[in-house]
Amino acid sequence: MWRRRSSWVAVLAVLAAACGGETVEPEPSVPPGAGADTAVAAVEQLVAAINEPDFPEASRLAIRGQAALAALAEGATFGDVAEALAEGDEEIAANFWSGFAQGAGNFLSGDVTAVEDGTLAQGEIDFHTITVTPAGGGTRTVLVREDDGYRVDLFASFGPALADKMNAPVERLLTTQTDDARLILAELQTIVPSLIAAASLPGTTGEASQQLLALVEVITRVS
Repeated sequence: MWRRRSSWVAVLAVLAAACGGETVEPEPSVPPGAGADTAVAAVEQLVAAINEPDFPEASRLAIRGQAALAALAEGATFGDVAEALAEGDEEIAANFWSGFAQGAGNFLSGDVTAVEDGTLAQGEIDFHTITVTPAGGGTRTVLVREDDGYRVDLFASFGPALADKMNAPVERLLTTQTDDARLILAELQTIVPSLIAAASLPGTTGEASQQLLALVEVITRVS
């Protein structure tokens, strides 16, 4: 899907940095699939896929295009990101969940309870707030929304781990007058509600919230 293997390394480095996991090898070609029937089911099916493990299956449970955009955080080329946005980023999403499971994502593995705690409205999007509780205790929040079924919003759920690394590449996009750059900038506009939602979650630190809103400012500079 991506033209150069180095781009896969960049994607996986995002996970190593964000989740503390090790670099993993890319999955084989992954076909697209629909999301889950309900918001809770999206998290439950993701947990089941991680436990299997079946990361190609997990790939369909991420909002489409977001894994490709997240690759900007670790230096993926604009051409590679644009290609993934145009052709589908299922392989990248599969590797996102694979790296996530090896790092801080252990709260989505094992015996996990998922409960919906209402919705969070941001713009025209309703995010379903899913509280997940692993067997070992403690809770985490995952935000899910509709996109051909219900899928996990990567930036709303895990934005603080990505936002500070996204600013520099997005700044470069603003001065890059190419079709690839324009495509990526248009797609970045779609994650603004996700970033604002992440900044507003009770568990988000003040520093993380500032980084998320700073990224929003850069993305919307040309809107």
